[in-house]
Parts: sequence; C-alpha cells; structure tokens
Amino acid sequence: MNWHPKINFAVVLLFSLGQVAIFCEEQPPGPELGRFDFWSLKPIVKHTPPALGQAERSWARNPIDHFIAAKLGEKNLTHSGEANRQTLIRRVYFDLLGLPPKPTEVEAFVQNPDPLAYEKLVEKLLASPRYGERWARHWLDVVHYGDTHGYDKDKLRPNAWPYRDYVIRAFNGDKPYGQFMREQVAGDALYPNTRDGIEATGFIATGPWDFIGHAEVPETKLDGRIARNLDRDDMVKNTMNTFISITVQCARCHDHKFDAVNMTDYYRMQAVFAALDRADREYHPDPKIAKQLVSLKSKVDRHQTELKGIENEIKTKGGNDLATLDKQLRELRKRAEVKKQPEYGYHSQISSTQDVTKWVQVDLGQVQAIKQITMIGTSDNFNNIGDGFGFPLRYKIEASNDPKLLSDTTAVADKTKGDEPNPGIAPQDFKPDNLATRYIRITATKLAKRSNDFILALGELRVLDAKGNNLAKEKTVTALDSIEA
Repeated sequence: MNWHPKINFAVVLLFSLGQVAIFCEEQPPGPELGRFDFWSLKPIVKHTPPALGQAERSWARNPIDHFIAAKLGEKNLTHSGEANRQTLIRRVYFDLLGLPPKPTEVEAFVQNPDPLAYEKLVEKLLASPRYGERWARHWLDVVHYGDTHGYDKDKLRPNAWPYRDYVIRAFNGDKPYGQFMREQVAGDALYPNTRDGIEATGFIATGPWDFIGHAEVPETKLDGRIARNLDRDDMVKNTMNTFISITVQCARCHDHKFDAVNMTDYYRMQAVFAALDRADREYHPDPKIAKQLVSLKSKVDRHQTELKGIENEIKTKGGNDLATLDKQLRELRKRAEVKKQPEYGYHSQISSTQDVTKWVQVDLGQVQAIKQITMIGTSDNFNNIGDGFGFPLRYKIEASNDPKLLSDTTAVADKTKGDEPNPGIAPQDFKPDNLATRYIRITATKLAKRSNDFILALGELRVLDAKGNNLAKEKTVTALDSIEA
C-alpha cells in the first residue's frame, strides 16, 4: 500500500520565462508587438471614480457605486432599491457558498442590530471551507478539469484529485493570482520540492487524454504521433485560453489577420510543452519528509550497489553448485507464486469509523475435520491501495457448530491485541489442533482505511482438510453486511 499520494502530472522538462507570453512583462513597442495591441492584454490602469451629483452621492457607498451611478445617469435610469436583509443573506450565501442559509441563520441576521452585520457575515462566509469548494468549481471548468480521460474509453483518472484540492486550498487561502498562475504552469521549476509547486502542475494534465493514441498505439506510428501532437496542442490552448483569454488553436494551421498569435508564436509556445509526458508521479505533501525521502533513497541505492557486489562475489565462490540451487529456487518460487484473481472477493459495507466490528463466515455444510484455515487478501486499485485492500488491522478467527456463535465456539486465532501489518495477497495460514466444526467466522475489530472511510475486504477464505481439499469451495458465505447489499 502506498503511504504517499500520486498526482496525474505533466513533467515540465523545458521551460523559459521569455518563451511564454503570459510571463512577458513590458517590452518596447515594435511592428511585431503591434499585433498585441488589444485592450484585454494591457495592464490594468487605476481610474478616478466619476464625480456624482447630490442625489447619487446619497446612495453611492464605494467607488464601484460611482461608476454604476454615472452609467445609469447616461442612460437616464435610476438605481434599484436596497435589498432587505432576508434577500441579502440569501444572495450572499448562494454567491459565496452555493447553498441557501438555514432559517435560523436568516432570522438571526434579520434581527441583528449590528450596523456591520453584513460585512461580518461576508467575512464569515469567506472563511468557510465551502467557499473554496464553491468557487474552485468555476476555475476547474475553465481549465476543463476531469476525473476521467475522456475520448471513447473515458477511463477513470484516479490521481487527478490533488490538483482539484490544490485549487480549493488556493481559493480558501486567498493565494495571490500571480503565484497561482506560476505554480500551475511551472510549479516544479519555480517552486521545487513544495506541495503546491507539485500539485499545481496538474493543471497541464487536466485536459482529455487519448488512451488509445498514447497507451495502445506506439509513437512510431502516424496515429501515435497525431495523438501526441493533439495532446501538446491541448496544453498550449488550455494555458492561453485560461491565462490570456484568447484562442490560439487556429494558429496551429494558419495565420489570422487580426489574431494576436500567429503560427510562429504558436509553435514557439508548443516547443515549451513538446517534451512533456503525462504520468502518475509519487510525491509527499510534506516538503521536509520529501527531502528526507530523497536522502534515504540515495542511501538505499548505495546499499543496493554494495549488495549487488556481494551477491556477485557469492556467485563466483558458489560456482556451479550455487547456480543449480538458484535455478531450483526460481522454479519453486514460480510454482508457489500467488496469482491475482479477477474477482475482488468479499467487501463489507463502507464505515465512517474504523473501530467497528464486521464479520464474514462460511458454512461448510456439515461438521468437518479442519487441518488449516487460510486467509488471502484482495487486490483492488481503488485509491492506489492495490494488494491487501481492506485487510483488517485487527481480527479474530472462530469456529463453531452454531451459526450465530452463541455456543460451542472455538478460538482459532486472536489478532485483536494490536495492529497487524498488511500482508498484501500473501496467504495467512492458521493450523488449529484437533478441530472439527461447521462454521468458520472472520471477525474484524479494526477496519482498513479505504479513502476517508473504512472497509473489510477479503479475496479468499480456504478451509483445508488433512488431504489438502478446500472444504469452503462453493459453500455458502454470510456476513454482517456487504457492499453489494
């Protein structure tokens, strides 16, 4: 089980501040830059609020009101009346959180005598985690974020969520927009070894991805090259559409007379992304631990090199006899190799708490002499867990002739005193003494973590007799609950 998350990531191998238009600041005007004389590309200029007459000044409370009042005057229009408090609290709740206020909150706001009640309400809602969740959705729409790859296969993209959570944190933390932009385009280069610097670059990989064109068709074939070219085009247009608010897609094939970006500009930008590949990259959210991990991996590599030298020396001294033994061991390991089953086995219902009891049991049909009980974990790639998914941290095995285990019960194994290491899909064998029984029950007292919840899962339960026959094969299985129920 991985102890660190992953992120669907595009590695920035080539980046130059001067190559990307969004990082260009002031340059002397010239004939080439004349194409960029668009109001939307010019720096924001501070304007003096227009002067107002006495009537307008009576309701205008801030500079924005001054501009609105001036425009209303030009059109011979008057402003609407001020919203009452019931309307105001609903508007601000829907605007900032996307949800209505509770009736008790409406009543409290209406009855609040504080003249700054509205301002304090706004500050309260801006401080809510729900604010970032609400407004991050707008940004994720802009960057065409998806939890699946799109195209015809539309496969699940299980490691996209760190970028989504980064955007939510950025909104809740009021991150400066300039930093927000730089982190997403080149966070790994400009903010190396930081959580936000890594997770933000998920922006480059948010768009649709042609699984067939990349994973099933080699780059040596025309279709593979086309798929990769289209993928880089998506990176360019997503960057420009998002941060400059202009379309550049047409310049991939031809110039437009009045477009700010021509073919030369387009392919300069595409060169920035040309060396990128999408991949699932492991990282640690804590920069200190990430730095320590790099140091430890370096030590592991050094020790592995030393170990390789020792192994070579042993092979030399062992000669033919050792080579023969190694060959026999390889053959035995191949025969003993645990094969993953296509079935996911038994899954309990999901629990919001970890210290809850769940059980699953098999009915052997009649009392049978038991020689060995074997538990095998399941393999499920949900949340990148893989082998050992749902294997309980604490559990016990009981045998009984009573289906409810109220009487005539024998304890086969008790692993409830402390947390057990996850065995993956390696068989866990238990050999009871002189046991004859009909029902075998596995009871979990501490569940495995799934995501933000907990579950019990087992791939297989074998019950063997003295001849090695699996007495549990095709027998009835019952449980406290199951995810299929």
